[in-house]
Amino acid sequence: MKGINIIIIFLLFAFVSNAQVDSMMVKRASTKQLKKLGKNAVKQNDLGASVVFFEAYLKRNKEDVDVMYLLAKSYYEIGDYEYAQLYFNKAYDKDRQKSGEAIYYKAQMLKSEGKYDSAKISFQKFKKEYKGENKLLKKQATKEIAFCDSAQALVGTEKKIIITHLDSTINKVNTEGAPVNIDENTLVFTSLRTDKIEYIKEEDTASPVIRKLYYATRENNNWKFNGEYGENLNAANFNTGNACFSPDRNRIYFTRCRTNPKGEMICAIYVSEKNGDSWSEPVKLPKTINNPKYTSTMPAVTTDPKKGNDIIYFVSNNKEGRGGMDIWYSVYDKKSKAYKTPKNAGNKINTSQDEISPFFDNETRTLYFSSNGLGGLGGFDIFKAVGDGKKWLVTENIGQPINSGADEIYYTISPNREEGFFVSNRKGGSALKGKGCCDDIYNYKHSEYIKITLAGTVSEQDNPSQAIPGATVEVFMKDKKSGEKVLIKTFIADDNGKYKTNIEAGREYLVVFKKTDYLGTSGDVSTIGINTSADLIKDGLLSRKPKEPMHIPNIQYEFDKSNILESSKIAIDTTVLKLMEANPEVIVEIQSHTDSKGSDQYNEKLSQKRAESVVSYLISKGIQPIRLKAKGYGESKPIAPNENADGSDNPEGRAQNRRTDFKIIGELDVELINSGTDAEE
Repeated sequence: MKGINIIIIFLLFAFVSNAQVDSMMVKRASTKQLKKLGKNAVKQNDLGASVVFFEAYLKRNKEDVDVMYLLAKSYYEIGDYEYAQLYFNKAYDKDRQKSGEAIYYKAQMLKSEGKYDSAKISFQKFKKEYKGENKLLKKQATKEIAFCDSAQALVGTEKKIIITHLDSTINKVNTEGAPVNIDENTLVFTSLRTDKIEYIKEEDTASPVIRKLYYATRENNNWKFNGEYGENLNAANFNTGNACFSPDRNRIYFTRCRTNPKGEMICAIYVSEKNGDSWSEPVKLPKTINNPKYTSTMPAVTTDPKKGNDIIYFVSNNKEGRGGMDIWYSVYDKKSKAYKTPKNAGNKINTSQDEISPFFDNETRTLYFSSNGLGGLGGFDIFKAVGDGKKWLVTENIGQPINSGADEIYYTISPNREEGFFVSNRKGGSALKGKGCCDDIYNYKHSEYIKITLAGTVSEQDNPSQAIPGATVEVFMKDKKSGEKVLIKTFIADDNGKYKTNIEAGREYLVVFKKTDYLGTSGDVSTIGINTSADLIKDGLLSRKPKEPMHIPNIQYEFDKSNILESSKIAIDTTVLKLMEANPEVIVEIQSHTDSKGSDQYNEKLSQKRAESVVSYLISKGIQPIRLKAKGYGESKPIAPNENADGSDNPEGRAQNRRTDFKIIGELDVELINSGTDAEE
């Protein structure tokens, strides 16, 4: 869990005072006081100060293994691996049982330095030798062994991205974070605005130096500090930060944090509405989100593409989570004006370790977040997953050069989509406390940004020159391997039936066209292999919803049996399945018919079984059972004569009668569909 205490400094906004660690404080302190000061510094997440006190303590008491280990952990957390290794080794040599976790952290340091083979050996050694009680750490070590292999696959796959460290008007020597654009030339971020090392003394009652929201503007292509942001957002005696904006920029969500009576730092999420050129008085979100027993922080907001409700993602250490910090979400229902009970984002996102700093890209329905439990190059890496709520496609590491062996958090995308920001404690930042201490803000820019537009016209199937105004166009992203899809965006075609949107390179899409009284249709679009900006065309042709049954061609069964032949499944996939996927509201009756050979009772029973076989197959392909009804009609509804006029057998007529049809018999209520989706989440 390299870097987690540094992260929590910013995550929980620990209070700091102006009392600096100076040589006189160290000289005057007794040996016992030095140990206490060091432990207090650790407790309050000031690792730079804990290093000073523990170093001084060990000069007076060289045999204290516990302090050696705490000093090693402090150096580890601030990224000074040289001294961390030194003191981990000393502690481990003196007492392997007390310092058994040292091997795990040494392995993590090797991984952060890019020494994956050596790290793998150390993780294996930790698993074999560790006899302590931290079962989660041992379980994570098993995962890390596999992660060492996957990390090597990420090396050397750098994208063409230019990274710039923002200048000293923005990045001070302490922690900066949570950069987010208001527009292309205005950036809001959080900072502790000081040029000196700060230290917390538990008994200090002086006015604290607190973190606030600030903003910067772009001047001649350089970002410059411009002062505090929002007249009424920063509040006295609160650490304020982690701002994010609704996609329409009419709401700002952010956190305020302070200690509770138990001395625990608790953060809560607030929202403020746009009021002209200013923001309304902030309102604290309800207890369903801000549970006072836990911290709720790092909000990210998006809009439901179907209903337009805000979906708020946030980070919490709620005990109902999967371990450490988890990402949760809550939906704001505009009709009831209430926030729904938060749900965990699920096991494709959250691990037993820590997941933090979510950012939701509304354009692509992609959640970006940082994790130290999903593997990567070391510390916290930035990952992405397309989806919503609990339904996510595969989680991906965004790779180099943004991810490194250090901690990378707070990834965002700017409105122009060619650039964005992230935060890292990598070497080269503005820090006083340690080589890897204190997160700074970095700008990234794609040197060869690929812009792909998708456009088309929705028109009548029987008369393609006749446009259909006001048709709905839905764009889904599909997983390359599983074929699973999630809704990315939805919009309405203009009066000429035309639509236009942007999509991403290297993806598979499904575009669905629909309108009331028409049968929806869909088509695939692939951007895999597109390496330059391009304009793609995808038109939609809609036909009126038929009132009569529609025939499924080429459905065949073995003689006297009901199971579907493999060759027939293709026919189902390209007809009724495709229609039901493009029209998720329709209820269909699968109708099976026979010729007149055999008794009425026998044919009715056989046709019923055959209809049920088609229904079972459609359910296996993901169609909800509530949308399907199987009905066998036997020989009761022929569409051709089974016999000729002279009484002789008519093989062609019998073949036509041995058929499977489908008929639209109703529609699901839209609310029922959405409640079904909620149930899946």
